[in-house]
Amino acid sequence: MRTTALLPWLLALALATGTSGSLELRLEGRYARGVFALEPVYAGSLLASEAWGGLLAEAALYPRWNLATQTFDAGVSKLELSFAGPGHALGAGASPEPTAVLRLLSLNPLAPPRPDHAPGLWGGWLELYPDPFTRLRLALRRVRDRPLGLFRADGRLAGMDYQLAALYGPAPAPAALGAGATARLGPWVVYAEGWRDLRASDPWRGGVGASRYLADGLLTAEAAYTGSWQLAIAYGRQASDDWAVDALARLNADATGVRAAGAALRLSRFGDEGDVLLGLGLGYDAAAGVIWLPSLSTRVYF
Repeated sequence: MRTTALLPWLLALALATGTSGSLELRLEGRYARGVFALEPVYAGSLLASEAWGGLLAEAALYPRWNLATQTFDAGVSKLELSFAGPGHALGAGASPEPTAVLRLLSLNPLAPPRPDHAPGLWGGWLELYPDPFTRLRLALRRVRDRPLGLFRADGRLAGMDYQLAALYGPAPAPAALGAGATARLGPWVVYAEGWRDLRASDPWRGGVGASRYLADGLLTAEAAYTGSWQLAIAYGRQASDDWAVDALARLNADATGVRAAGAALRLSRFGDEGDVLLGLGLGYDAAAGVIWLPSLSTRVYF
């Protein structure tokens, strides 16, 4: 099904149930090897939901239209009908399928990560809530044009939250076993996850992370191995009711040296009529060299 074909259905649902969302005009620049390119982008969000007893219809769309390349992405994160009963829930449509514990680094992505939303996967799911688990989840999704079966068990043991996961689908869909855990150590929240790919010659992937509040902001640091070593650190702080700052740095390296690196800083100004966001990113990889990525956007809400 073409993503754009969903727009009339979603807009009809939005008008019928009431919505919230945003509209944004963004200017994204790219400077590399002496060449500067500017890409105007229209972006937005449209959220709608309606409940009838245990039945729930939800829609979350994050459209993006690049005026320079004339490309459009409807950005479907959720378009789903679900039902919750005593001790169980089930749903069908498109929605994210969370399997990760790490927050900055992705060890086993089921869909290409997006900077502004979690992409939805088409299919259906069933959840049960039997003791001693907090949740058992079975799902059948479409991933990389192949069916993917997923089993996930969530629970809590000795003050630690854990999850166990199994994924299997015909290649190129993933086939892997995974486990993750989260615990609190003083002011820190520490977490880890690991995966064994059932097809890859280098099958093991894993990572650890920790986060805490520091100087009125949230600090998060992660390290992972996915065939190469990855590091990421992020800090976000709400400086006042009107201002916020977010910073992120990443590094990817192997035995031959640094493969890729990047850093980004964003200032956000919040107002009654909308927000203004100013960002500056810096990236490096062996093929493209150093890339500067400035951006400026204004956003209004409805």
